[in-house]
Amino acid sequence: MKLIDCYVYAVTEHLEANTREDVSSELRGNIEDMLPENFSENDVREVLLKLGNPRELADGYSERKRYLIGPGLYDNYIAVLKLVISIVTTVFISLTIVEWCFNPPVYKEFAQMSIKFFMELLLAPVQGVFQGFLWVTFIFAIIERTGINDGKRPFLKKKWSPEDLEELPVSKGRRISRIATVFSLFCSVFFTALIYWEYQLIGLYVKGNNGLIFVAPLFVSERLQSYIALILLFSIIQVSILIWKFISMKWNVLLAIANATLNISLSVFVCVMLSDNFLFNKEFLTKIADYTNITHTQILSYWTWNLWIFATVFIFINLVDSVMGFVKCKK
Repeated sequence: MKLIDCYVYAVTEHLEANTREDVSSELRGNIEDMLPENFSENDVREVLLKLGNPRELADGYSERKRYLIGPGLYDNYIAVLKLVISIVTTVFISLTIVEWCFNPPVYKEFAQMSIKFFMELLLAPVQGVFQGFLWVTFIFAIIERTGINDGKRPFLKKKWSPEDLEELPVSKGRRISRIATVFSLFCSVFFTALIYWEYQLIGLYVKGNNGLIFVAPLFVSERLQSYIALILLFSIIQVSILIWKFISMKWNVLLAIANATLNISLSVFVCVMLSDNFLFNKEFLTKIADYTNITHTQILSYWTWNLWIFATVFIFINLVDSVMGFVKCKK
């Protein structure tokens, strides 16, 4: 029966791969023994209610009773941990190289400068491994204890019922592209690291005799610092949702709500930042006018229009992404 298949799958997907087949056979046998000869769907529902929540039953079959990351998520945890560490390490190394290319420290001796460069280059992967391990473990521990990966409402619904079981198999329309998720994860980590550690590199550069010359920063440092805490908070939430997408690989209502909430909040936050006249360095626009044949008034007008065009596109993309999340839940 389909309901039995869904329940057995919901239990065994949280177990170690080498025990799933044996547990599946044993569980099916137990369910059949509990059912009458000419059983109906209601009889199956009553039996499944007696057996209880599949995750709790899976814990009873598991040999490891205490863990930070359970067997149902462990394989995904290792995969995501490797992915995030690779991304963060790549970002840290890239930012170190970019900083030395555009803003190298001044040393009298070339050997001293080379040693300093390679020391920072070796330190970057260490920072990447530490940061990646810390945040991925923290996020997976939350997922493990809340059960949000099942797509249900663990904080609102106390009693499990057979209606909570997922349909099998998952339709292609509900699947989440891992390539798109990995790309989004890389962009999120790179942008956050750039804003947090190397925001001073963002600005106007002009070509000089010995390469590019930094002319003026885009942001006012003191003003940007007032947004850093919220930027980090949004980044952590976004990375958490992307990891959730990566391990789930399918849309569900709870995931769609979380994704839409983040998109709406992020859109409002970006609009607030873009409307802050004290965030952007006035000298940045002045220098653009100095190096072009465009007046400062025209530059300011173009800049304002471009900011709001960017905001409109950003909001539209987030809106489409939010709506599509709910649409794909229905497929």
